[in-house]
Amino acid sequence: MPGIGSRLSIRSRVLLLSLIPMLTLAGILGTYFTYSRLADNTEKLLERGHLLVELLASAAEFGVISGNRYQLRILSQKTRQNHPEVRDILFYDANFNLLHRSGQFDVELSPTSPRHQQAGPFWLFMDPISTSALLLENNPELAFDVIQPNQTGWVAVVLSPDNNASTRREMLLSSLLLILVGLLVTTVVASRFGLRITRPIQALGAVIERLEAGQLDTRAATTQASGELGLLARGINRMAARIQASSREQSDQISKATRQLTTTLRHLERQNEELIQARRQADEANHAKDEFLARMSHELRTPLTSVLGFSELLQRTQLTPEQQQYCQIIDQTSTLLLTIIDDILDFSRLQSDAIELEQLVFNPRQCLLNLLAMQAPMAQHKGLTLIEELSPELPDALVGDPTRLSQVLTNLLSNAIKFTAVGDVRLCARAIRAGRHCKLILSVSDTGIGISAERQHHLFQAFAQADNTISRRYGGSGLGLVIAHRLTQMMGGTLELESQAGIGTHVCLTLTLPLADSVPAPSPSSHDGAYVPGFTLGCPLKVLLAEDNDFNRLLIYKVLTQAGAEVITATTGALAVEQFRNTLPDLVLMDVHMPHMDGIEATRAIRQLNTATPIIALTANVMPHEHKALMQAGANAIMLKPVKLPDLFSLLDQLCRREAAKTGHEEGALLSHIDPEALHRELEQQLNALCPAVEAGQLEIVRSHAHQLLGLAGLYQLPELEAVVAELHQAALVGDIPRCWRRCFRLRRLIEHHQYH
Repeated sequence: MPGIGSRLSIRSRVLLLSLIPMLTLAGILGTYFTYSRLADNTEKLLERGHLLVELLASAAEFGVISGNRYQLRILSQKTRQNHPEVRDILFYDANFNLLHRSGQFDVELSPTSPRHQQAGPFWLFMDPISTSALLLENNPELAFDVIQPNQTGWVAVVLSPDNNASTRREMLLSSLLLILVGLLVTTVVASRFGLRITRPIQALGAVIERLEAGQLDTRAATTQASGELGLLARGINRMAARIQASSREQSDQISKATRQLTTTLRHLERQNEELIQARRQADEANHAKDEFLARMSHELRTPLTSVLGFSELLQRTQLTPEQQQYCQIIDQTSTLLLTIIDDILDFSRLQSDAIELEQLVFNPRQCLLNLLAMQAPMAQHKGLTLIEELSPELPDALVGDPTRLSQVLTNLLSNAIKFTAVGDVRLCARAIRAGRHCKLILSVSDTGIGISAERQHHLFQAFAQADNTISRRYGGSGLGLVIAHRLTQMMGGTLELESQAGIGTHVCLTLTLPLADSVPAPSPSSHDGAYVPGFTLGCPLKVLLAEDNDFNRLLIYKVLTQAGAEVITATTGALAVEQFRNTLPDLVLMDVHMPHMDGIEATRAIRQLNTATPIIALTANVMPHEHKALMQAGANAIMLKPVKLPDLFSLLDQLCRREAAKTGHEEGALLSHIDPEALHRELEQQLNALCPAVEAGQLEIVRSHAHQLLGLAGLYQLPELEAVVAELHQAALVGDIPRCWRRCFRLRRLIEHHQYH
């Protein structure tokens, strides 16, 4: 109703305020009087029916007692003639047997029926017939022993309410007529009084509409209004005058503010242009920084490839102990320089959010054991004990980024070994399963120099170390812990450090990863020892090497030719495409940064000539956009400089396996390309180092040699040897010494009596 009322005019509201009470009152009174008159009419009908049935009961005593149906019929006819509303009269004897009725209405009666009831449109009245003493005295022949009133039958009368219904209709019509007359009178009176109120209000409304339309000089006529309406008219006039004055003042202020706003907008536009220019310059600076880092990565990694490669080749020659020591120093300093370069590039990528985490299935235990195997030589060189505490509750497979996890733990382990002179370095791993996830708790502890409390909060800041003299004593960029901390945060974990100066350091890594549905299959060719210096191709390969750096080209050329490959060189991308078209090699090693035509364009051109030949891109740039461009151009794999020869030969070995499968070579065909005696001597050397380790219970050494034997077995396709070594490796993992003894004895018999011997 509030919604309806808000849309009505004042005149309509006045009418409603007058009509609604009147209509309500008339309705209540009319309903009351109508209901009362209808109730009285019904009561009269019931009284008339009861009176009529009582009279009939008295008049029908003799006829019912004597069973005189003729008398009863005469009584019924006279009654219906005198009372037209009577539709039927029924007489019953003492046993409630029907003696006579004057109509054929469908009624249901019994001795227990009420005195009156309504059956459809008719009313039924029923009364018992009793004998009286006077009747018995006047008729001695009907007298009994005891003269008392006795029930001799029943009489029922059916009355029609037609007359009563017409009376009701008259009552209703008269009530409605009375209500309508009152409503009409009220409407006329309310309308006349409403006009005296609504006309001044409508005039005021018109004034307000003109004011709203902007005609601020409009005023209301105060002579036509009186009382409250006059006060309202004068108030509207005063309000209009104030609004008119305020409008003039506001217009002046708006004009002034508009001029100020225009000046401010012009100033903001100039500032926005300056900000856009500054943003453009910042983006260009960031791009230049990325390009500079990529260029520096290439320029630094390219000579490092030559340094590390030729150092490895030099160590294979006959050297004096002093020369051998010099080569080791070259390797160590070059590796340190490469680590610093990697740290700086990783830090830059973290700063620009350029690192994306992978979601791969990996074995956490195997990942940790590989890390320990990588750090074992460094710890052994310093005389430290490398202790592992891997919980048997570690799951077989998790989903995460094993490369980044290994990077974090490698940094922690290398720092622990670097800053520990005496004692041990301990790697502990625990696992807590919760549903489909597993919480890894990994800790690295050492007995090294420790870190003072006041310097610990600087450790996770870029280029900061516990002591400024640390870089001079131990080397390093100060970025390792920063990178480890940020990578841990990216993986959703936490990295906490506790240390005491002179006692040692304890670093705890907590990380929650989802459990994998399947266990990752082991890859024998990926174990340590997959590349054995002096052997290491399984088939003759024609390799196209595109490299503009003379030292790197010479290094890879010598390594591949010594391994039995035919190497074709090219110094530019255009020359590489031409050589490919003329020689159709089995493999392409493609440098990226070359003059005239770079490696990306050359790769794209070669893919237009041939889509099947594998192309391995060699680059020193770690930026993802270049790797993406290489893969889009058609490269099959990407190797970072300095090139790791074991990884390179692992890829070449995979290519040899595919070539052997294409040509139908049998398993073990690789043995035809090597000296069986040399292979047997290598296996015996591994066995002679393995058996004493089993006797002494040195499981770490057992696992290390098992890795190397697995690599040899996988590389030269020796399935029986691979199966035995895999069982030995598994026994060493769980610490089953008796099982290690049995597998070692079986391995010795297999190596001594194998068919290649």
